[in-house]
Amino acid sequence: MIARRTPAILAAMALALLLFYKGGALLPALLGLALFGALALLRPDLALLFVPLTAPLYLIPGALPGLRASAFDLPLHEAALLLALAAAAARWLWARFGPARPARPPRLPLGAWARVFAPHLLFLLAGALGVALAVARGPALIEFRRLVAEPLLFYALARRQLAAEAREHGGRPPALVAALVIGGALAGLLGLLQYAGLDLVPLLGKKQCFAPDGGVCPNVIADGGVRRVLSVYGHPNNLGLFLGRAWPLAAALALPALRAFSGRFTAGDERQQTKGEQGTSLRVSPFALRPSRKARARNGSWLWALGALLCLGGIAVSFSRGAWLGAVAAAVVLALGLMARGGGPRQGARPAAWLLALAGAAVVLAGLALSLRGDVTAGSTPVRLLLWREALGYIARHPLGIGLDQFGVYHDPASGLSLIDPALIGTSEQFAAHPHNLLLDIWLRLGPLGLAAFGWLLWRSLRATLRRPTSALALGVAAATVAALAHGLVDNFYFVSDLAIVFWLLIALSEALER
Repeated sequence: MIARRTPAILAAMALALLLFYKGGALLPALLGLALFGALALLRPDLALLFVPLTAPLYLIPGALPGLRASAFDLPLHEAALLLALAAAAARWLWARFGPARPARPPRLPLGAWARVFAPHLLFLLAGALGVALAVARGPALIEFRRLVAEPLLFYALARRQLAAEAREHGGRPPALVAALVIGGALAGLLGLLQYAGLDLVPLLGKKQCFAPDGGVCPNVIADGGVRRVLSVYGHPNNLGLFLGRAWPLAAALALPALRAFSGRFTAGDERQQTKGEQGTSLRVSPFALRPSRKARARNGSWLWALGALLCLGGIAVSFSRGAWLGAVAAAVVLALGLMARGGGPRQGARPAAWLLALAGAAVVLAGLALSLRGDVTAGSTPVRLLLWREALGYIARHPLGIGLDQFGVYHDPASGLSLIDPALIGTSEQFAAHPHNLLLDIWLRLGPLGLAAFGWLLWRSLRATLRRPTSALALGVAAATVAALAHGLVDNFYFVSDLAIVFWLLIALSEALER
């Protein structure tokens, strides 16, 4: 009965969050949180869906006015995460100590548990070290909460939820992936509307603006004669960063709907064994790349395709060259995944034809990037090089890193710690908060331990996807991860709220593939 009420519960949760978000006073905001928490007690799995769904809105937070002199800002995804966590903890305590105590599930031996979660614990340790090394402890503690502790809590809940979905629903696409894609599609749609001249983002609230003059954050900017949209973000590149992780998952899950990829294979390509009271049976997984027509309709593959197109549209109008680079990298992974399964637009399609088409698409994208945003030796490229050189100087001085959210502190010419190039002083890059490279950023914030933790997690994630060559979900996770790595070479990779949530969702999905 509760399962049948899922749409109604989701709608009620959305209305409760809306009451918190737009209530305008302390009492309505608290009432909205209370209603959402009560519903989360009923269905904590549905409450967790609002974390990836609302993560793009971290710059337009809700507020609890009246709790202190200035309003207490609380982003929607944080509110949803904390209430989902509280609900899951309450249900666990009731099941553990309540009157009806179910049989305890078998526990992993300590050694096996340590092997499974060693990189996660290493990441947590690196985060603690990042707080200890910080010269400005306040920002470091805030970043530890938002980008280390809370994403790890989300990962723990997501891992548990994915395991439960696998037991109850077989091979359905995970609901958390659907929530992520919907969030990305809505952000992309808002960006496309902005580009067309209709800006709906102010209806959501006021962005937290980081402009040096403290002015109103624009939603469309002119850069080198090109109009670039920001959607709900503070910069077009941030829009591209998030959408670049969402669209490959949607595209991979949409591929089975294409008639060109449905001719030779069925869902029977990938089977999972399940055991029950009736013995051992075979369950067909609709995550195979080419399920039957009935399975395609059941999985809503065309909705995945629509989500991917909206995300790609948002990337296009962001005019972020890093996001375009990531999109090409993701497309390469998707094409290679299809080629590995012998896919092609016709029965006799050759890999060479696929590679030729892919190379043509890459040339077109490169031509657009160069013609619309100038050549790669101009624009932001010289600035990136100066920031990288500065970051390497800090690493030479502080081999263990400088701590969480400390680059802006050191970068400030007035700090007495700065190695900033004089050419950046007086420009907007004087206020840069990170060095625009994933390796340098991780090392500065988390030190060598953080680099080891990220490398370990990414290696295990990509290894898990390679072991499931017929899984559309595995292909999407691999493509999204590669896109994030490609874009992260010239921009942010992890240290923003929405990117941290997506990173740990991808890790949880890759681990679910191995179970």
